[in-house]
Amino acid sequence: MRRSTWPWLAALLALGGCRTFAPPTAELLGRLRPMPLAGELGEQFVLELNSDRLAGVFDAVQVVDGDALRMQLFPDIGGKVFDLTVRAGAVVAVTPDGDYRAEPPLEQASPHLALVLAAMLCELREPLGAARVLGQRVGGEPGQVELLLRPALGSGRVVATVGPDGAVEAYDFELGWLAFRLARDGAFAGRGFSGRVCP
Repeated sequence: MRRSTWPWLAALLALGGCRTFAPPTAELLGRLRPMPLAGELGEQFVLELNSDRLAGVFDAVQVVDGDALRMQLFPDIGGKVFDLTVRAGAVVAVTPDGDYRAEPPLEQASPHLALVLAAMLCELREPLGAARVLGQRVGGEPGQVELLLRPALGSGRVVATVGPDGAVEAYDFELGWLAFRLARDGAFAGRGFSGRVCP
């Protein structure tokens, strides 16, 4: 084989290895269940954070206020340290290192912890109905299926890993420069941050 054909062969092999999403099956849609964490998470919970912007263990309060989702974080001692508001038109946060605001398209927004928390909270609160499932493919482990979802936040890319029992085991998020995962046990991590949502 001539040396000049190797790059083409490598490209074809790479394309053949890609796993694309197919239309979802009725069987899968019929047994879908939300991540258990979604049903356990009330208006008050604990949020562990480790990031360059904010670190510690915080009491979190989330409420739906009209057309907005709000979440506030409180340390053991002192007043509120983080105030997040998510609306269809913006993600806004008041933080210790200054105010943050992102408007659609959020893929072009400056990366921020506010976007991470907004994406996770919105996904956990949004029902997992058939209208949100854009496609399915075989997952990485036996019995798993990956679903491409219409993001609850309205921007980015969300892939849900569904286990054999039909429940979501993890969410993988891509939002502009941000990429992170939320696991079934509430642990989340991305480049430069990690934490846990504890009901």
